[in-house]
Amino acid sequence: MINENQVKVIKVGEVSIQVEVVNTLETRARGLSGRKSLAENMGMLFVFDQSGKYGFWMKDMNFAIDIVWIDEGLQVIGITKEVTPETFPEVFYPPGPVRYVLELPSGKSRDFGIDIDQVVFLGTQSTQSE
Repeated sequence: MINENQVKVIKVGEVSIQVEVVNTLETRARGLSGRKSLAENMGMLFVFDQSGKYGFWMKDMNFAIDIVWIDEGLQVIGITKEVTPETFPEVFYPPGPVRYVLELPSGKSRDFGIDIDQVVFLGTQSTQSE
């Protein structure tokens, strides 16, 4: 299996972003750890079973990211920008309970024009071959 994560397209403002969806304990724990990079216009969307103040760290990360905190109503409630691997073991938390967390390559939240209070639209699954 090339990629066990589902790939979907989400929309934030006017921008469509292809995301890998991680929604199991194992895939959420692994996240982007150990990867060399993340494609420029791609992200990773963490989906939790319920809202909470989930902590994120940069364990085994090889590149900097932006962390977009999204609540149960699909509204952006915070953005932690340019988090580098050197910040490990620091843990980053959302400003309030979140149900979704979007990780993007560093600087992409700015490039995409993502801002607080924007609504995220979860799209449909893109075609992915085995």
